[in-house]
Amino acid sequence: MTNAKPQKSARLENPGVWPLREATVTNSEVSSDLPDKPASDNDPLNKTASDNEPPDKPASTFNFKGRLRARLQVIGGALASIAAIGAIAGGLVGYWTVWKTLRTDVFPDKQQTQREATARPDIAPRLSLVVLPFANLNNDPEQDYFADGITTDLTTDLAQMPGAFVIGRGTAFTYKSKQIDFRTLGKDLGVRWAVQGAVRRNGDQVRANVSLTDIASGRDVWSDRFDGDRTNLAALQDEITARLARSLNIELIQAESRRSEVDRSRNPDAMDFAMRGWAKLYGPQSKIQNDQAKDLFDSALRLDPDNLEAMVGKAQCLATGANNRWSASVVEDKKQALDLVDRVLSKNPASASAHRTKGAILLFGHPEEAMAEYDAALEIDPNNPAVYAAKTITLIVTGRAREAFSPLQLALRLSPRDPLAHLWRYWLCHAHLHLHQYGESIEECRRSVNLNNLYFYAYVDLTSAYGATGQLEQAQQSLTELNKLRPDFTVQWYRDLGYSISSNPKFRREFDDIVDGLRKGGAREH
Repeated sequence: MTNAKPQKSARLENPGVWPLREATVTNSEVSSDLPDKPASDNDPLNKTASDNEPPDKPASTFNFKGRLRARLQVIGGALASIAAIGAIAGGLVGYWTVWKTLRTDVFPDKQQTQREATARPDIAPRLSLVVLPFANLNNDPEQDYFADGITTDLTTDLAQMPGAFVIGRGTAFTYKSKQIDFRTLGKDLGVRWAVQGAVRRNGDQVRANVSLTDIASGRDVWSDRFDGDRTNLAALQDEITARLARSLNIELIQAESRRSEVDRSRNPDAMDFAMRGWAKLYGPQSKIQNDQAKDLFDSALRLDPDNLEAMVGKAQCLATGANNRWSASVVEDKKQALDLVDRVLSKNPASASAHRTKGAILLFGHPEEAMAEYDAALEIDPNNPAVYAAKTITLIVTGRAREAFSPLQLALRLSPRDPLAHLWRYWLCHAHLHLHQYGESIEECRRSVNLNNLYFYAYVDLTSAYGATGQLEQAQQSLTELNKLRPDFTVQWYRDLGYSISSNPKFRREFDDIVDGLRKGGAREH
């Protein structure tokens, strides 16, 4: 990788990397359209409470987020110092025999911490943490995106710190606005530290309170307050630097100070539009939601054509639209998305989000190239669960289903309560089905259904697995549920879909067996 100064890499954990529209469907929204038909904007099931609202005019925002994020990342230095004290080599005795089974050709050495944590979930890594959603003290839900954006940026930055194990945003945000029992939190997530914060905005003035909590004791080991506005922000950041310099490595602080200058947006309103766009992308996905996010990124780029966050965000919207069959011009949208991410990578080759988004664009049609992009993203951010999950489906479509399990296990360790866990469980089911491991496939698809009983592809694989093993009564039960969700489902349609996903000969041979299982299970041919 290049040594270029990294820009902030917005951490999207809902990458839309499977062309099946329901990859982001929740129990509150489902469409009966087939994947090759664009979703209807008039479908009430595809709408959310905000779908009919125009993008809000941005509040006057400044570079507080970028500079604060850079300053907050020094928490990582504090954690590293704390973790180093008392580190005992004996604590890792026996690790090798446990995690050596996680394939080293799938996981580079830089991901050693993640491999160890996955192999031994009962032992929290010394530098393991969760960034809990920052509270919005304005009592105005319209300002949630700002507090959420700071939380996401801090998660991204700490996740890129060498040796850190950082819980994914998707799981962290399940604790939003909830009372936290730290002992339970540490046990459930397998981490030692929690970062908490609160943000209040008053016009151009912003105040953020941040603390670092030792989960075992529930006590804060570090806390600070950040105040800023347009005129005194630089002086304020110098003051924060001075406070932290007494206990942190000066070179780290200076490097982060330089980085904050690189990250600065030229237009504060453009930054605000980009934050709102990412907030849309992180929510439950629909065609309308995706289009609204794209409009917000377009608004940001009109104000600041060089805003890298907005470029990546728009590219992600285009990729999601194409992969979910929402786009009316798939080829053109993919070309535009590639152009955008290539522009970002030409300016900042160390953008994990750009590599991840490029992988999503290339996945269906050029999966080997997509794998290279996902690997590049994980070299920069080895704690992104969505990228590990994306590697799973990439391995399946390239005929390497036997290697697909380790990345998904790691994704579930990083984000055990992720909103997309039903999708990830389905991918495990699908990998087992490709390998004729029918019992394991049925078990994982049942887990997927328990998490989201509206995700119809789980019923497809259940019907095939039951059909292939002669369990015809169970096959009929699954087929009944499948037909409720997709009345137009046919074997021929599903075969055509699979063949459009990948031309890999091994994948297609395995997929033919899945199709044959559907026939045995009683699915309609045409």
